[in-house]
Amino acid sequence: MHKLIFLFSYIMLITNPVFAQKTKVPRVEWIMAAKLQNADGSESLGFAGAINAICNDVLIVAGGANFPDKKPWDGGIKYYSDEIHVLQKTADGFAWNENVDTRLPEPIAYCGNTSTPAGVVFAGGENVKGLSNKTYLVNWIDNNKITITQLAGLPVALTNIALTNIGNVVYAAGGDESKHSSNTFFSIDLNEQNPEWKRLPDMPIALGNAVLVAQKNKQNTNLYLIGGRTKTASGISDLQHTTFMFDVQNQTWKQLADISDGKKITNFSAGAGVPIGDHLILLTGGDNGKTFHKIENYLAQIARTQDLEIKNRLIKEKNELNINHKGFYKDMLLFNTIKNTWSKIGELPFLAQVTVAATMWNGNIILSNGEIKPGVRTPNVMLGTIK
Repeated sequence: MHKLIFLFSYIMLITNPVFAQKTKVPRVEWIMAAKLQNADGSESLGFAGAINAICNDVLIVAGGANFPDKKPWDGGIKYYSDEIHVLQKTADGFAWNENVDTRLPEPIAYCGNTSTPAGVVFAGGENVKGLSNKTYLVNWIDNNKITITQLAGLPVALTNIALTNIGNVVYAAGGDESKHSSNTFFSIDLNEQNPEWKRLPDMPIALGNAVLVAQKNKQNTNLYLIGGRTKTASGISDLQHTTFMFDVQNQTWKQLADISDGKKITNFSAGAGVPIGDHLILLTGGDNGKTFHKIENYLAQIARTQDLEIKNRLIKEKNELNINHKGFYKDMLLFNTIKNTWSKIGELPFLAQVTVAATMWNGNIILSNGEIKPGVRTPNVMLGTIK
């Protein structure tokens, strides 16, 4: 009898792939691959909300916003960029291509972007004119040439929108309109002769600054919408710790496990996420919202008060909070799409970058530029090797 039980258990182990599969917990080793440069070769301040994508084995870093003269609390004006930078591999590392002189059709930041077989797609975002609904396809040609093709615009202008793709089908989730966050969800199929955005079932909640990743579970490749924040009329955002899956085949949403380090649930927004292996999603950077909420509360109080003395005191306290900011959320969190579980696998060994899209380059994670403290950007291009 004992032999039969043992034999049955052994057969189950070798024939049931989910039961038999041991999930290896990855480690990530980080190096600085490059620093973004200005046209004259000097080191850039870096940009928040820049395009960060791979096309024909080069890294394209384009657009974004920074404060070139003064910090925002000193009256600095936000600058929106139309620059395109191309990072290429060399025999001993990486180098910026100095022959690229193409610029984006207009300055843009905080758009969604994703790397597809057809090229880099970016959509939405904002600039000095306001919010954008424009969509473009960018391609890198070997002879130092970049082509930019305008596609059909999003049905609504959105900033802080999340994009991902499955093959040449691009998905766009949420984002912020001028006064509220959106729960809209769209797709565009680049294989079609005249691609148009199509509206899909609305997301369960309205949010911007979310992470959208395509990854497999037991059966199919689906879409995972993670974290984000929701604008409210009070000016104080609702910070999210949710994970939703969009079943591409059945066109339905399902809520999954809340974001956590395996022990404690955490809010997460404006970070980056990438698929790893067959059923893992890694989150890096991001904001858990503790300081963000304090700053929003100060802004709401400043807007309400008519007393000049109180207003000046609140502005001073808010500015001190920004100046003394310790940096954003550094934990690296891992989601298992089969087990529906979150865990922590380590911490970033550098200041976390927010408002940055992660991309994969030959199996390595690329985080380029981003905001490391309120009003402070980084020019660093960080490369994470998965072990």
